[in-house]
Amino acid sequence: MKKAAAVIVALMTGACSDGSLQTATAADEAAIRDLIRQTEGFNNSADSLGWVSLFEDGAVYMPAGTPAVNTESGLRDMAATGFGGYQADIRIEPVEIVILGEWAFARSKVSGTVTPRAGGDAIPVDVKQLVLYRRQADGSWKIARFISNGNS
Repeated sequence: MKKAAAVIVALMTGACSDGSLQTATAADEAAIRDLIRQTEGFNNSADSLGWVSLFEDGAVYMPAGTPAVNTESGLRDMAATGFGGYQADIRIEPVEIVILGEWAFARSKVSGTVTPRAGGDAIPVDVKQLVLYRRQADGSWKIARFISNGNS
């Protein structure tokens, strides 16, 4: 039993003697960071199709104050409405990234502004989010669950 526990701990911490898990974890973390940068970029450029492409089939988006969205058409509609109504100038800063095999999560803070396209003052953004990623069959990562909530 102790031997099995030691193997599990070694795998979870990346302490393999050949370093293969550590290398995979570093590459996976880089891929997750790239997805975060893409999410930020698609928000700031109002690219709803690009934003939706970051989600896997069956993903669930849970924004604050609205019902969960769990269809691709729902994601497209939500992105088109949000990006059509506001111009974002945000920064997504990962606070924590954890990779657990085929799943990973990133806890991030989002700051900046959104400006109504119809006119008006910029609105401050102060949001926390938790995004769960799942490794795809081709080895890439996609968003599986996306949860956000304002800090104020």
